[in-house]
Amino acid sequence: MDTLNIHRENVEMYLVSLALLAEQGEPYPISVPRLAEELDIQTVSANQMVRKLADAGLVEYTPYKGVALTDAGEQIVILILRNRRLWEVFFVEKLGFSAARADELACRMEHITEEEVADRLSSYLGHPSASPTGKAIPAAHQSDALLKGLPLSSLQPGKQGTILEIRANADTSAYLQAEGLSPGTVVSVLAAGGSGTMLIGIANKTISLSARVAEKIILTLKETPKQHAA
Repeated sequence: MDTLNIHRENVEMYLVSLALLAEQGEPYPISVPRLAEELDIQTVSANQMVRKLADAGLVEYTPYKGVALTDAGEQIVILILRNRRLWEVFFVEKLGFSAARADELACRMEHITEEEVADRLSSYLGHPSASPTGKAIPAAHQSDALLKGLPLSSLQPGKQGTILEIRANADTSAYLQAEGLSPGTVVSVLAAGGSGTMLIGIANKTISLSARVAEKIILTLKETPKQHAA
């Protein structure tokens, strides 16, 4: 790892890009050409760096298949994404920037923010659980590494879950948040149509979602309360 310290920001960008591709639904291992495309660099350059990251124990690289984060790599990503998303909240809620501009500014801050600063920023903001676009803000020492869950589209009628994160673009995320769907919201599946359309309930409201949107909403399962006979 010491040999990578000189290029710390570059290393972190590789790791975060891998995590964000996975967050968007691309399965591990992610191909090196796809990673290079995401970083807007040549595949040969990405391949060289991936091998260095593998030697440092931050990724697992399988030739001709692709690359995945190791536990050590995920722990770095957790801190970077926490920094980025806390700053996004700050820039939007406290300074009035748009979500897009906040993301641009936060990307500059994420690499230079010390953990103590992030802790104080989180406290100042009221310990938010999601960014302005509905992305989950990891805890500083999250034990389960990157958040994992099931897409809403996989749940059957009668099941409940709590939203972990929204893995959608900015427009879809903004729409879902306006409908009351954000991390921490408890969702009940009321019905599912043949085309994949889902009718869900939150609090005292029902919402119809397409299959494509439902698969972007990631949940942890929750037991449905049992109905007791009168």
